[in-house]
Amino acid sequence: MDVPTDTLSPFVPAWGAPDDWNDAYEKAENYLRACRINSRLHRARLIHRILERVAARGPVPDGDALSTAAIRETQAMMEEWFGRLLPPAAGGLPPAEGRVGLLLCDGPERWPYAFLSTADLPADFVREMRASMLVAAPHLEVSNMVPRPIDYGWLPEFAGDTIEHLDRNPMLKALVAWAFFLLLLAFLFYITRR
Repeated sequence: MDVPTDTLSPFVPAWGAPDDWNDAYEKAENYLRACRINSRLHRARLIHRILERVAARGPVPDGDALSTAAIRETQAMMEEWFGRLLPPAAGGLPPAEGRVGLLLCDGPERWPYAFLSTADLPADFVREMRASMLVAAPHLEVSNMVPRPIDYGWLPEFAGDTIEHLDRNPMLKALVAWAFFLLLLAFLFYITRR
């Protein structure tokens, strides 16, 4: 995609303090930078469009910062753009999936002027973007799992029965312990005398 040739119209907001507009510009720029839009020219054009849309909506309600309105407008523009670009998914496409698809196809690096573009997008960009979308299948279904006791096999059961039997007979327990101790001594004697 070639560099856009449209010119920017002068933007002078009719409401809000200049410091608030500068802060909104900075927040929108940081947001776009986080989306890996590295072209300063394209980023400036997008921020200009974002701030014009915020200004057209009118003053923000009390308690909301102008920078918050700029970020919300950026997210709304991204959702609209992904909605036009990507095939509709069942139940709607979450915005995060569009961002993941954009990063997986390395869109911001390979097509730096395509992001949020209103012009026709390159066919290879659209193809790669759609191919990189994550499709989770099968769809999530609710199931019911009944808890069952864990089967450890015959060895733990045999050991448990043996320990239980030895606990009931202290003389047998002492005899087994001494037999094990004598076998260990015999083994060590045999190893050291070879």
